[in-house]
Amino acid sequence: MLHMTPSGEQLTLKGEFNHYQENAFSLNTRMAISYGINLEDKEKVEITLGNIEGRYAHCYQMVFVLKGKLSLHDRRFNTSIGEISTQQHNFCRLSSKSVKLVMSEPDDEIVCINISEEFLSRYLTEEHPLKKHFSNQKSFKTIILTNRGMYITPEMSAILQRIGHSISDKFCNQLLLESKVIELMALQITQYEELERIQTPTTLKKEELERMQQAREILIGHTGEQLSLRTLAHLVGTNEYNLKRDFKTVFGTSVYRYLSQYKMEQAKDLMITTNNTIAEISQRIGYKHATHFTSAFKKYFGYLPNKIKSGKLSLLLLIEDFSVLFENLEIFIM
Repeated sequence: MLHMTPSGEQLTLKGEFNHYQENAFSLNTRMAISYGINLEDKEKVEITLGNIEGRYAHCYQMVFVLKGKLSLHDRRFNTSIGEISTQQHNFCRLSSKSVKLVMSEPDDEIVCINISEEFLSRYLTEEHPLKKHFSNQKSFKTIILTNRGMYITPEMSAILQRIGHSISDKFCNQLLLESKVIELMALQITQYEELERIQTPTTLKKEELERMQQAREILIGHTGEQLSLRTLAHLVGTNEYNLKRDFKTVFGTSVYRYLSQYKMEQAKDLMITTNNTIAEISQRIGYKHATHFTSAFKKYFGYLPNKIKSGKLSLLLLIEDFSVLFENLEIFIM
């Protein structure tokens, strides 16, 4: 779990602030999120936003709930603003004076990335729908980008994992980190734009959403023979037709395509962050034969996995990490 403050501050183990030279982001592996007990319900945990007041009237927060549920409450009126459930994400404009974030359980896994309005303005023009969405609201109001569920994609999951491996004070790692956060923001905005284009969104009941979340967990956690759709449907208490329809509604793609994307993103992350061989990685993500894995990997990414392991793809990976950042920097300099 990570917590970034907009003014380059890090949280100590005691929840105190250390001041560092101004950076786009500042991370600390010892305490990713500042915890405070919610006195109204001692079984729940409140996430504090940190010192975002003063220089900034409010901050923008990218929230990714990997496990559990995050509730947003208005401090002044003690009313619910909204919630973000397991494997969902959202983009919010928050103020620590007017809103509190409460986890459902102390062991929930939630990633919160705070960015300043100044940082957001570097990459979004005043005419962009997202910027207009926030600008058209009252300045003191807490805003959630959408009340419709936006679900974490395999690509987002892989980026979140890589962010966890990129925490360092080194200049290059800070740039890589910034590029990954920009990439996450781009994926969030893209998904939001796609949702906005859907004229008649399908709304699932709570129990149907829970079934699809359970189906996803079973799907990615299964290490044996690939489950049939019928078997998976029966495991979560539905039928094959409803599984295919509801899974695509929730995650934006078919069951097996989601599984394939998840496996490929996990494999790439393992190649970059571990010393495992291609054969070991292919077996770890459920392939019996490394040749089948290699073929699927090339089809998904456009290059062979041994390019990463041999080091020949180092420059390409760096270009992939920095491309969005440099493109925006060129626009900013002009």
